Amino acid sequence: WSKKITNFVDHIEKTETYARVTHHDLLVNFVNEEYLDGVGELDHEKRVKGSKHDDLSLPSKVIEFKFRSNALTSLPGVLRNAKDIFTRNNFLYFAYFRRRIKKDKTKIIKTRGCIYYLIIIIFPKEIEQLNLKSLLKEIRKEEMEFTKEVAQKSGIDMDDEELYAVGNMIKEIKLERKLEDRDKIIEDKDKIIGDKDKIIGDKDKIIEEKDKIIKRLKSQLEGK
Repeated sequence: WSKKITNFVDHIEKTETYARVTHHDLLVNFVNEEYLDGVGELDHEKRVKGSKHDDLSLPSKVIEFKFRSNALTSLPGVLRNAKDIFTRNNFLYFAYFRRRIKKDKTKIIKTRGCIYYLIIIIFPKEIEQLNLKSLLKEIRKEEMEFTKEVAQKSGIDMDDEELYAVGNMIKEIKLERKLEDRDKIIEDKDKIIGDKDKIIGDKDKIIEEKDKIIKRLKSQLEGK
């Protein structure tokens, strides 16, 4: 998590598309530029079912990228195809996002910093030889520990917040914006009500002052 990740999420939002292939290619380019010194080449071949293209070719290795939603939900299906994947690639990068959210779903995180967390699990070709069930069990355990560690380092109060597994990025962002707009409308209404209450309070004070003046004048008249 960093300012770079926040900027990347903003970049995805500006595409205004729900297409996962667009989000996928943007992420591959981002990882290539930020973490692989830009030495990789992205294959822009259209993604179709059964496509055998390589996502990212580097001078010394070839990487297949999987950008998924909902954290590890789809990982078992991906790893079941490990043998096929590693006939074409040296590494498998499995990427997904988690996002800070309030456990109370009616509330939102106000801060703009460190909301999204990019997680990439890197699998080398050697995992072909491992037991899939044991591997998945170990990954889930480590991911849980890693998530807790990230939350602690980020200063997240896990009694109040959680690191939620993001689905479609654009849908998540638009939902967040709707919640923000709703909160702003509520705040504006509260302000209007507050202003009205103040006006009513001021009117009540004026009426009280008038009543005092009337009483004083009556007393003066009765005294005469």
